Amino acid sequence: MDRLLKQSDFWAKLDQDEDGNVLDWHPLAAHSAEVAAVTEALLKRTILGDRLAALIGWEELSPVHVARLSALAALHDAGKVNHGFQNLAFDGAQPRNGHVAPMVAFLKGSHSPCQEKVAKTLAIEEMFDGGWFADPDTLIGFLGAAWGHHGEPVKPRSQKFEDDLWKEGASRSPLRELEKLMHLAKQQWFSDAFEKDARPFPCEAPIQHAFNGVLTLADWIGSDDEHFFEFADDVEEDPMPEAKKQTCEAIDELFLDASQARALLPAEVGFEHVLPKHEPHCIQETVRDLPVHESGSLTVLESDTGSGKTEAAVARFFRLFQREDPALVDGMYFAVPTRSAAQQLHGRMKKIRDQVFEDVPKDDRPPVVQAVPGYIKADDAEGRTEDDEGTPLPRFEVLWPDDVPETR
Repeated sequence: MDRLLKQSDFWAKLDQDEDGNVLDWHPLAAHSAEVAAVTEALLKRTILGDRLAALIGWEELSPVHVARLSALAALHDAGKVNHGFQNLAFDGAQPRNGHVAPMVAFLKGSHSPCQEKVAKTLAIEEMFDGGWFADPDTLIGFLGAAWGHHGEPVKPRSQKFEDDLWKEGASRSPLRELEKLMHLAKQQWFSDAFEKDARPFPCEAPIQHAFNGVLTLADWIGSDDEHFFEFADDVEEDPMPEAKKQTCEAIDELFLDASQARALLPAEVGFEHVLPKHEPHCIQETVRDLPVHESGSLTVLESDTGSGKTEAAVARFFRLFQREDPALVDGMYFAVPTRSAAQQLHGRMKKIRDQVFEDVPKDDRPPVVQAVPGYIKADDAEGRTEDDEGTPLPRFEVLWPDDVPETR
């Protein structure tokens, strides 16, 4: 962005030098659009939408429900409009505050006229009257899930709603910016969310927790300005078209849409792919051919070392993975007790993956990831979590070799 940051602007992310000087900034509306677009894509293009629906006994999330959750995602950083947060970009400016705690105080603090203005601007009453949620507690739970997306509970520094953080100032109007953001979410981005022909989300904690997880993932992806979401060049134009374009690239390059890998599979993956040149053992065929339950199932397999339990599980996975309507699984995860076992399994899974996707170009094959502290690998590339001097990299970053696509 070529513009200098002014106190009348509303930023979501900053690029600062070592002395804290702002080198570049990303508008709040643009970041809100990006996280909302990623949330929508995760609910539509991955199995996560079906998982959320299953948690409350629904067959699926309707387009209206997806729009409502995406609209909430667009408001995930609504707290950043407050003076305390925006002042963090300006040396010495007061007051100073975060963006999550003020929203927790909004939910839990005593009511004030300013707090009521914030509620009206956020269309809280309209959401409830429009049948988004079963009762007020469910509304509060979903708002808390949207605003508490940093992975840990947040306690407000004061149980009282701090009016001064929200009142109009000499050069900045938090409520006006919040109104602008709400207008975009309601009128341009997710107008379907405010239709009244969808049943309300029930008062059940599991779906609130799951939504928080989806939103946390969306915020992580939507905050990746190195690979996908560059800082915006124009503050005024609608950021959603560009956000959706970059979201499509992110979902594809991160292999989050399992339908792409599914389409590259042989017509039917059998033991000739998992165990070429070997006849499957009886236990392996039994596991592969267990009944398929669309609502999910749990199988416990106990057998001697070397009897082929791993290959049995892999064959079972591919049988489930090839199911499309509805999709049953979109990935496979091994949890083992030791690093050596994880390293060995990683090598075996790469070999099986290459056998199954033998006719697929290497870069188009879904990656096999080893996520062990100190031993991070994506296929054959080893990631580092420390710099050359042994200092941990910030924000859980991983340093990859230059010849490896970092998005893998």
